Amino acid sequence: MQFKTDYIKVQKTARFSSYGQLNEQTKYFWFCLHGSNMLCEQMLYKFTDFDPNTHYVVAAEGLSRFYAKGMQGDVVASWMTKRDRLHEIDDFSNYLSQLYEQCVEHLPQGCKKIIVAFSQGGTTAYRWMHKKKVEADLFIPYSCWVPEDIDLKASVTKLNDLKTVYTYGTEDQYLREDRVAAVKNIIHKNALNLKIHPYAGKHRIEKKHLQHLLETYI
Repeated sequence: MQFKTDYIKVQKTARFSSYGQLNEQTKYFWFCLHGSNMLCEQMLYKFTDFDPNTHYVVAAEGLSRFYAKGMQGDVVASWMTKRDRLHEIDDFSNYLSQLYEQCVEHLPQGCKKIIVAFSQGGTTAYRWMHKKKVEADLFIPYSCWVPEDIDLKASVTKLNDLKTVYTYGTEDQYLREDRVAAVKNIIHKNALNLKIHPYAGKHRIEKKHLQHLLETYI
């Protein structure tokens, strides 16, 4: 007996969280992608020192959820796995563009758009921008792997027209010297014009560092 696998497009309800109030006083719009084994609201905790009257933060959540500890415990999310990865990339790219454009449509004039993508979320953001056109004032891939299996020079989003700051903690347990060197090689191979901004920290987003990036690059 032969088995056959097919696919069908279906609608799916996606989840996201926000911090702050979008209004005429909003000066900064932050669009955030979490890392693996996280939830969207965990990204928002990093912005609680930011003025909610001038900062509007939206955190998208990965479309796949699972229990963090086998069959019990906290439920967490992921952006993609190696199974049916091309379909997952299409799905999250469509979802992220729909959510991002829905938010951007209502921003007041002059509002700065900043994309912060942490760990697996950073890799996801690069794949999203490779598939879709995304406009922003600053892109911050944060402690992430840059995908080496796609030609980022051929991305739909012209990445070198997008101000980009790649940042990571020098004590990051997942980005040792050899991994950082590999990331830099991928950046060089793709001729990506970006700023690399290391700082003293581990594999986590630091509130003070976010503020420093805002003050330095916006």
